[in-house]
Amino acid sequence: MYESRRLVVVAAAMLVPALCAAGHKPDVENGKATFTMNCGVCHSVQETGGPNQGPNMIGLVGRKAGSQPEFMMYSPALKASGIIWSKKTLDKFLVNPGAMVPGTVMPLQIVDDDTRADVIAYLSTLKKK
Repeated sequence: MYESRRLVVVAAAMLVPALCAAGHKPDVENGKATFTMNCGVCHSVQETGGPNQGPNMIGLVGRKAGSQPEFMMYSPALKASGIIWSKKTLDKFLVNPGAMVPGTVMPLQIVDDDTRADVIAYLSTLKKK
């Protein structure tokens, strides 16, 4: 009996750091709610209609920054940035857009790592039909 408890304790001691290192698993639904409340004021996620102060987010991941033809109000800085939106570039941009692209007109920052990961996970689900 004592030996089996010892084995469980040793196994737990080995597993806990691995589980903690795994970090936050992005939550698409939380990302959607966060996006709707904070980003949806400017950005649409509908095929047609919706807010248009910012570009439509459908098909964002994989798209070149400043390249959506239907949106005409990109800053020259963003258009010239050469960025291709990926999870990695979105993560860096959303922490502090002005630091990554000086001259961008994007005002919102998402400084919390988990919240940002959730929003990026949601954006990654938005595909053109």
